[in-house]
Amino acid sequence: MGAGFKEHGVMLYLDKTLYKAFIRLQSDKGLGRSYAGLLPLVEGLHTMGFLTDEEYRDHVKRYSQPLGDELKHTTWQELQMKTQVRNLDKVLAFGIDDWSNLGEEEKAWYVRKAKEYGDIVPNAKVVLALAEGKQP
Repeated sequence: MGAGFKEHGVMLYLDKTLYKAFIRLQSDKGLGRSYAGLLPLVEGLHTMGFLTDEEYRDHVKRYSQPLGDELKHTTWQELQMKTQVRNLDKVLAFGIDDWSNLGEEEKAWYVRKAKEYGDIVPNAKVVLALAEGKQP
């Protein structure tokens, strides 16, 4: 044959109940798709007697590792705030593009919003610079 064993892929077709359980496992343990599929397989193989205790411990340790720092549970409020910031940034961009054609009241509105959200909305600083007569 060849120079050593290569891992093999196995495609599984899950019914609705198993798929929902798989998604819950993935979410609860913070696992990627592969690990979420391999962990219950290891559990089952050990329970059925096909893996030794040592093999079982090694594999469970390996496949129980959650995803790295990129996995962060975002709250509903954080998602809403991100959406609000993104939308306000777009609104401020319209004001920036049309700044020279805006009336004083419209400019004042943009400036108020820019001051209110200046620390979190990127285009707020541009609006404030335009209001001071500076080129952004």
